[in-house]
Amino acid sequence: MRRKSKGMTQDEVGSIIGLQKSIVSKVETGSCLNFNTITRIANALEVEPIVELKPVKKADKTIIEYVMTAIIEFAKSHDLTIREASNYLNRFRGIEFLTEFYDVEHTLSFNDCVNDLTIVCQNNGGEIK
Repeated sequence: MRRKSKGMTQDEVGSIIGLQKSIVSKVETGSCLNFNTITRIANALEVEPIVELKPVKKADKTIIEYVMTAIIEFAKSHDLTIREASNYLNRFRGIEFLTEFYDVEHTLSFNDCVNDLTIVCQNNGGEIK
């Protein structure tokens, strides 16, 4: 938010601190946990970095089985291989959606689940209808 409010691009921030745009992007999305890099970006943007630690969710066998079945059903519904469906759902945040909203989704039919996944993926740039 600070970078955007200053009217800066990721490239510009990266140039200031000697890093590639992709590293700045990873920090912004939370996929880079290098505190040195985070501190350098924070200094360039004149903000104080804040670290928030959250408990790790333990992989639940029931959730894993549900997600696997949902991937298979999605593949069947859209005439894809399981690998294609898995890659697509991962790329367009369908798997993330299933795990985050497992409590609700697992109470629905797989047909409803596939419909929800299709909409979520379309909303995240996917083109399967």
